[in-house]
Order: sequence, then structure tokens, then C-alpha cells
Amino acid sequence: MKSEDDKNIFYEVTYDFVNNESKSKKIQTGDFDKNILCEDCDNKILGANYEKYAKQSMYGKNIDPKIAPICKNYKTVNDDLEYTICKNINYGKMKLFLLSILWRASITDRKQFRNVQLGDKHEEKIRKLIYENITPKESEYPIMMTSFMRTKNSFKNLIGEPKRIKYKNGLNGYIFLIDSIQFIFFVNSTDHHLPKYITRTMIKENGEMTILHLPNGKELEFLKTMIKK
Repeated sequence: MKSEDDKNIFYEVTYDFVNNESKSKKIQTGDFDKNILCEDCDNKILGANYEKYAKQSMYGKNIDPKIAPICKNYKTVNDDLEYTICKNINYGKMKLFLLSILWRASITDRKQFRNVQLGDKHEEKIRKLIYENITPKESEYPIMMTSFMRTKNSFKNLIGEPKRIKYKNGLNGYIFLIDSIQFIFFVNSTDHHLPKYITRTMIKENGEMTILHLPNGKELEFLKTMIKK
């Protein structure tokens, strides 16, 4: 995702937590991957159907009120955790747009996505959802969002190398850092029991999207913890 005036420029960042170092390089995000998609498919299927809506709803100006997100900020009583709940989200388009990022990362041979390996079963299932415009259930490939927008290091205009996470309960997932927001994709079977923290915050079919804001000073610590899980 990108803003209207950034001319498709982002910075790709890789982290080395052993040596506490990071590397960044400027990348162009507006091109299509000729190794996996024809330009026509990229523009007409993914771009027109999903990316256009996501870009407009998250970054657009003077949006039609019918499709404009309605967002409100909250803070928990016990620990002052800040979060935002956005309503009036087109669940189908937003979910399929985000899944298209995960899917393309899995099937490309670009080095920065080498950690994303969905396997044939999930790749084909997600491909079918995207290309046939099938809206998945909210518990099917659930997606959580956390943000660094309110931390000292906001990671604005940065794209981090996606990482795989594996939990003790057998749940697998992938973390994508894109422009201050972490998108956490959980790859699970439909009958897998989901923890409450996922069911409470995942993008919902009723058009509700929750963004958890990480506290200042915890951004690198949080990334390190998530990646080691």
C-alpha cells in the first residue's frame, strides 16, 4: 500500500537482532512481478478489484461517505493500551487484498519473501479465493493489525522482510511490516481453535477492523519477541 504522492517509493528493511543492526534500501512498489503474473492480471484482477479499494479507504482523500472508514480511538483502563477500531470496512475487498499480498509473497522467487512458504494447498486455496472473488470467513486466514504509528520509531515508508511465526498451540503465521503497520496473517485449518486475542482483534465480517498501537519504546522489543515465537 502506498500514499497518493509518494511515487511508489518505499524502503525495504531487514533486521539482524543478533548484532542489533538493520539495513535498508529504496524499492519500487508499483511494478508487477512478471515471474508470477501477467500485467493484465495484476492490474485488472488484483489492482482494480482489491488494491484500489484498500488504497482509497486507507489513504484516499475526499472519500465517498458510503465507503469511508469510521474510526474511533480507545484506551484500556488497566494498562493504557491504545487501539483504534474502524468500522464501515468492505470486509471482502479488504480481506482479499491483504491475502493477495500474502499469496504473491509465497509464490514469488524474490529474495525478500523467501521466508513466506504457504505450500501448495494454501497457495491454491488463496488463489481461488482471490481470482474467483470468494469472500472467506473471518476465521479463515485471520488477520491482525498492530501499529508503530505512535512510537518513536514509526517505520513510516518502510517495508520489512516478512517473517514466519509459529506458536506452541500449532498455529502458524507470517508478519509483514508495511508503512508503520504490522499485518499478522495466521495460516490455519478452519477447525483450528483460535486464541481469544485473535478472535477479538482480527478483521471481522461485520466491517470492523482493529489496530493495536504499540507503546513507545517497545517496537524493537516486540518485533524480536514475535519473531522468536
